[in-house]
Amino acid sequence: MGELPGALGLAWPRVILYPGGLFALVASYLLMRWLAACGGEPAWPAPPATPLDLVPPLAVLTLLPLAPARPFPFGLDLPVALVLLEWPRFRALAARDRAPAEALRDYALPLVAVLAIVVATGGLELAGLLRWPEAAPQRALLAVGAALWLLSLPRLLRAGPGGPAGALRALGLLLVGALPLLGALAAGAGQWLPAESAGWLVPPLAILGAALASGAAFRIPERRVGWIGAVGGAAVLALATYAASTVR
Repeated sequence: MGELPGALGLAWPRVILYPGGLFALVASYLLMRWLAACGGEPAWPAPPATPLDLVPPLAVLTLLPLAPARPFPFGLDLPVALVLLEWPRFRALAARDRAPAEALRDYALPLVAVLAIVVATGGLELAGLLRWPEAAPQRALLAVGAALWLLSLPRLLRAGPGGPAGALRALGLLLVGALPLLGALAAGAGQWLPAESAGWLVPPLAILGAALASGAAFRIPERRVGWIGAVGGAAVLALATYAASTVR
């Protein structure tokens, strides 16, 4: 654990510029403006922001495996990233004298997405989301998992806090969903773009695509989202069963 501060010191551009720092602040502001235009205003305001609210989601953004950021020896697991990103929401729930259990019903669809991603990638590390699988069933599972993750954002963000911490949380959730898209684009771009150029061009395209997809998801009626989620869950179960049978 003592090595982490030293590694962050060596990778100071991650903390100050990208994917944390200046990029996180500007991108989170622009994302909230975009989602607000799509009907994504939070249902209730955030409590007064403190470092305790800002640091957890900012830490996730800083440690995301996004090119062209400097390589970093420490990574995050998907469940840890989700807990850190949701910290401002649970803090806001506590400030409203409501138990965090109130929010648990909103995590059914993200958990199905996580299941699909874990089966497709064979692990929980965020860096694994960037590895586009070779087998077709795993590819389909990863694509469905990423789609369900982005589809779950409207409910999570509408029921979450606003303010700077809420904006950083929203950006982090979006970028996690953008990682599989980034991996797919990078795999395709590797055939016609040099690796160095792809490292600069592909991440903005993946982030933009995820933002457009999440904006479209905000326009889907809640009842229809439930049906799509149910169909997606059935698809995940079928694909996971098929993928397990092919491995044998």
